[in-house]
This record gives sequence, C-alpha cells and structure tokens, in this order.
Amino acid sequence: MFDLIDRIVGLDIGGRGVAGLYDSARALVRGPISGAAARPLAGLQPGEHVFLLTGSLTRATVDPSIAENDGPIGVAVLARAISYGFNAIPVVLTDASIRDKVAKTVEMAGASVVSPEQAETAVATPRFTAVACVLGGEIDDRAAQAQAEAWLERFRPRAVISVERAGLTADGTYRNMLGQDYSEGRARLDHVVAGAVARGIPTVGVGDGGNEIGFGAIREAVLRHVPHGEVLCAASATDVVLPAGVSNWGCYAILAALALLRDDAALAHSAALERRLIEAAPMLGLIDGSSGKLEPTVDGMPVEVHVAVVSLLAETVRRGLRQLRS
Repeated sequence: MFDLIDRIVGLDIGGRGVAGLYDSARALVRGPISGAAARPLAGLQPGEHVFLLTGSLTRATVDPSIAENDGPIGVAVLARAISYGFNAIPVVLTDASIRDKVAKTVEMAGASVVSPEQAETAVATPRFTAVACVLGGEIDDRAAQAQAEAWLERFRPRAVISVERAGLTADGTYRNMLGQDYSEGRARLDHVVAGAVARGIPTVGVGDGGNEIGFGAIREAVLRHVPHGEVLCAASATDVVLPAGVSNWGCYAILAALALLRDDAALAHSAALERRLIEAAPMLGLIDGSSGKLEPTVDGMPVEVHVAVVSLLAETVRRGLRQLRS
C-alpha cells in the first residue's frame, strides 16, 4: 500500500518531470518513500515538537507578501494530524512576510495558532486543545543561522519536514521552476535543515520540481528529468525526498502512510477538508502559484482534481487497514 500511495501522489499531471525522480527517491530510502517519510512521526509523544517548513514567495519582486497556496495547505493538514493524533506540537516555520497568511491556513485546518509557551501549556493540561505555532524566519544569512541554532536547541524537534520550500542552489540563489532567480525577501530556513541533519534529526523534503529543500540528495535525477534542473536544483539533501505532482499531495501521502503505520484512519486527510482549504485560500490571500490568481485552484488545477487525489488516498488507507485487520 505504501508503494501505491507513492504512485498516486507522483502523478505528474503538470508535466514537470517529477515522475522521473521517483526511482532515485525510492532508492535513497531503499523502499517506499511515503512510509520512510511517515516513520519519524509514528512514535510521537505528547508535547514533542515537529518542525514544518513551507512558503513560496512566488512573486516577491512585486510584493514579498504574495505567496502560493501549495505548501501552506499541505503543512496545515500535517499540523492538524500532529496535534489531533498525538497531542504533539507542530511548529511551522515560514517567511515573516507571509506568517499571518500561513497561520490563518493552519487555523482553517483546525488548530489554534498560539505562542510556543502557550502550546506547551495546552498539551500539558487534561482538557485537549488543538494548537500549533507559526514562526517567521530571518532573511539575513548570519541572523538566520543563529536563529536556526536557537530554534533547534529550544524545541529539539522529533523531525523536520520541508514542503514546497525552495532551497539554496549551488550558486547561492533561490530559483523557480523556470530557473529564474527569485531570492528576494526569502528567509534562509535552509539552516534549520542543515542544523537538523548535523544533529541526526530525521529530515524530509517534499517538492514538485527539484528546486525545493532536500532535492540535492537526488541531484542527478533532477538534472536528467527536470527542465532547467542544472540551474534550479537545490543543494541541500534530506534523509527522505518525496517528489509529488503537487507538493501538498506529498503531505497527504505522509498522512496516509502514517494512518497505516498507526492503524488509525483518522490520521489521513479528508476530501471535505481539502475542498474547504482550497476554497478558503483566496480569502486568506494565498494565490495559485501557477496562474498568479486568487482563485480556488492549486498549480493550475481545479478543486476536483485535488479532492480526487485525496479520495484515492483515503480509499487506499481504508483497504490497507482492512487487510491489516483481516
């Protein structure tokens, strides 16, 4: 079932070349990718932290507060499951310029956004409260490095998952899918991942184009299969690389695999929540990164396509759990 989950979210409807990354990503973990990505979350304990990185300032030359809905929606769903399923604390790291939009997306998914101190109080009280933290990162490289070290020391995360978060390339810039430099205004969250790797904390990179944090681990595949790969490939490497047709789908794959690992269908994403989040995105100020429009689409595809993918994953989980219990 884990292989099937990988294949469902790897549908390369946008024709970006991510289908060609599957074999290399699978070889990296010597097995199903979704299972490897979900495993660090399967043993979460109440009060533990998980870092979730996201945010694509897709039109920063116009305004650094313009960001796309691919990434924040998926991370919001991950944050919900981490809180609801484990009473653990998701800490979402993003750009300060879009922090409020990401926080509203997390709240739309069902968790109250509070301070780290309030979150720790919430998980320690008998009456459950779904909470998450959303923090903005530094743009200056030296300040970002110090911030990353402070965050890692303060929260000691159980895992670090980066979703649709561009990674620094070999020339020290951030590149979009056209190979264009779009470094302006971007927080240097790469240091969080590098620090986690140095500490032996499990890291996962989710993306749909090879320019995202983590994809340096399968660089040769990015060069072969992704247009402009030699320019845009991120330099950073994560333990697990999860290529998906849409980055949000990679988050849903992790949750489907987690539902199987934990024998808990409630951990999987739902079609109803997917529709709600996509339809809310324009009102929250998140655009479709492909079209540049404030419309209820993601990567140029209508709600129905994304709901269909979520429904396929939910059915895979349902059948997988039935097999496990028989």
